[in-house]
This record gives sequence, C-alpha cells and structure tokens, in this order.
Amino acid sequence: MQGITERKKRYVAVTTRVDEDGTIHPTSLLWWNGKTYAFDEVSKPRRQSAKRVGGDGLCYTVRIGKVITNLYYEAPRWFVEEKVYEED
Repeated sequence: MQGITERKKRYVAVTTRVDEDGTIHPTSLLWWNGKTYAFDEVSKPRRQSAKRVGGDGLCYTVRIGKVITNLYYEAPRWFVEEKVYEED
C-alpha cells in the first residue's frame, strides 16, 4: 500500500440515538465489508461541505480508536470521505 490517490464518497449505515428534542447522536457505523465500528468520541455537529467528494450537510468529527474522520449527514443518508490508496 502506497499513498492516498483520491477520496470518494462512501455512503454508510449509521446507528444513532435521537433525544426527545430531536438531537441526533451517531453511535456507530456499518462499513461496506460488514464490520461495525463504534465511535469512541463524537463532536457536536456543524454545517459543512465535503469539498473533496462533494456534498453538504451536518458534519460530525468522530474518533474510532486512534482514527479521526468526518461523518456527514446529508439527509436522509450518511457518508464519509473514503481514502483510496494506490496499489503496489
């Protein structure tokens, strides 16, 4: 595996908790390979564009172990900016 060659929009299934006031709290995501990743930490949402892959919505910064990434809610779907690596 070499460096990152590009990023692409990857839609993911996200498990959430919704408070009585309607506040959404993402708790985990289901990756395309069937593996579920629980979030260790989630920031407060902010409106932000995903400039690398296109799209706009609520952006949460999430931490899974030592990995930190942005998770976007572009109603009604969730996505991340997936890293695509060049092959050896």
